[in-house]
Amino acid sequence: MPRPKPELVLVGVTILWASTFVITKDALHDVAPLPFLTVRFGGAALVMLLVYWRRFPAPAKLMRDGIILGLMNASGLLLQVFGQASTTASKSAFITSLNTPLTPLIGLLLYRTRPTRPQLAAVAIASVGLALLTWPGTGARWNVGDLLTVGCAILYALTIVQIARRSPGHHIGALTAVQVASAALFFGALFLASRALISSVPAQSIGRLPALLQLEARPFVLSTRAIGEMAYMALVCTVVTFTAQTWAMSKMSATHAAIVFALEPVFATAMALGWGGSSEWPGTRGASGAGLVMLAVVVSEIL
Repeated sequence: MPRPKPELVLVGVTILWASTFVITKDALHDVAPLPFLTVRFGGAALVMLLVYWRRFPAPAKLMRDGIILGLMNASGLLLQVFGQASTTASKSAFITSLNTPLTPLIGLLLYRTRPTRPQLAAVAIASVGLALLTWPGTGARWNVGDLLTVGCAILYALTIVQIARRSPGHHIGALTAVQVASAALFFGALFLASRALISSVPAQSIGRLPALLQLEARPFVLSTRAIGEMAYMALVCTVVTFTAQTWAMSKMSATHAAIVFALEPVFATAMALGWGGSSEWPGTRGASGAGLVMLAVVVSEIL
């Protein structure tokens, strides 16, 4: 039986990643962000630790790097999921993709790694695209969800830089298992803390809590649909995607892989439009901004 082509496998991974924006947006109608993230990463961590248990106890350096990377990635994802509660899946995907042109700037700030001219041009293009995509218009208020997602993109760029410095020399499966487990514990701790805080507030005062905590105060509606979506996110969009991505990227260049990764917001927007209809269309100005963000990704990684 012929082996699958790595390019096609990576396209499949990108499609699965793109689907997370739509699935997360839908799941948040039934489940608050923190229990959703806790269940997703808790289930994925259990599976990965069962697969890689022979690699433990792991060296102290692997544990330290895995915990650091896990907490950084979890912090970015936390902002992304809370952001999706008040923005569209398509805008979330394009804003998140800003992590690609932002990565060289993070490398410059932290490690004096000089970006190339195309990378600097990409940052400028992305900045214009971001303004078009998120600017609310004269007299209107900024969308908090968009701003949270910008923070997610910055944290993801920081995480990418740290992964490149911390992952060499480690067993990738064991390192990722520690990352996922660390994220699960992080989300679980935040979930318990938020429930304790909400429980201490009189019911008539819930409306005075910050907006993000009010999201967590919603009843936990564990419908069949929500269970299915969380299982899909844990097993398919966390465990399967990592395994497939690792195999595919071991057989192709980073630049070639970057071309495929640039398709993620395109797939996410197509899925969002198919799922949510015209409400996911960002409008002419927003679409122009999304196009500039995509151009920045291409300029940063390919030219």
